[in-house]
Amino acid sequence: MSKRKFLLFISFFFASAILLFSLFLLTPSKASAQGEYAGIEQCAMCHEDLVKSFKDSIHGKKGFELRSDKACETCHGPALAHVEAGGDKTKIKSVKALSSEEKSDICLQCHERGTQMLWNGAAHESRGLNCLTCHSVHNPKAEKAQLLSKEPELCFNCHKKNKSQILRASHHPIREGKMNCSDCHNPHGTQTEKLISANSITEKCYECHTEKRGPFLWEHVPVREDCSNCHDPHGSNHQKMLNAKMPFLCQRCHSDTRHPGTLYDQTQIVSNRLFNRSCTNCHSTIHGSNHPSGKTFLR
Repeated sequence: MSKRKFLLFISFFFASAILLFSLFLLTPSKASAQGEYAGIEQCAMCHEDLVKSFKDSIHGKKGFELRSDKACETCHGPALAHVEAGGDKTKIKSVKALSSEEKSDICLQCHERGTQMLWNGAAHESRGLNCLTCHSVHNPKAEKAQLLSKEPELCFNCHKKNKSQILRASHHPIREGKMNCSDCHNPHGTQTEKLISANSITEKCYECHTEKRGPFLWEHVPVREDCSNCHDPHGSNHQKMLNAKMPFLCQRCHSDTRHPGTLYDQTQIVSNRLFNRSCTNCHSTIHGSNHPSGKTFLR
């Protein structure tokens, strides 16, 4: 056989193999039949209540249809085999039977951007939580009430310490319903500590407490560094949500003797600054001062 005939034979062989392989892929099979979609009307034949709640939810709106026209089968997978088998649960994807990671993966097929983009590897995901821990897909009205009017209670299911802090005398108006946990935190994940939805804790505080932002001629270093150096944002039994009562709070840093010294010095057993006195009685501009002589933050 000449070299030319050999090359023609090889070319014909590979072309025939590719054609046969293509015909094999296009031939209907039992496996492909199982991958066919039934449609939402078929789902409604048995799951009327679930389909109705789905249509009432955000997932049943037009925006969802533009992204996926498979409705229920977007999450549960092709359902034709399930229907033909008379509702055999082994023929369809049961979300309840999935692992925590797999449940979140279904949601992240669409919710992979925005506030959810940092979910993988974030604090809640790394602790085994998933989207369905907090969200209800089939009951949107209950979910709305749960996530808005009762959002703190949802968070308090796990964060018991924070719940006790909110009940203290000085607190943010969370239990009064004027704030929610998500006003400060992004539960889906952030690049900052404590899931703070800002570049830092201080920057988040400045969103409401703008008068503390400055710039100031004289800056109080602990204030510029982190508001939580002095304040507990979840609640405290001291005024202004302070971490400790004055003057003890200030004397954690200002521990030199005499004025503005410690409560105990060489001349008296107990300083007269212990009762009915506060460092801010004189140093009232403690967050910062623009006065030329305001180095010591005096009023």
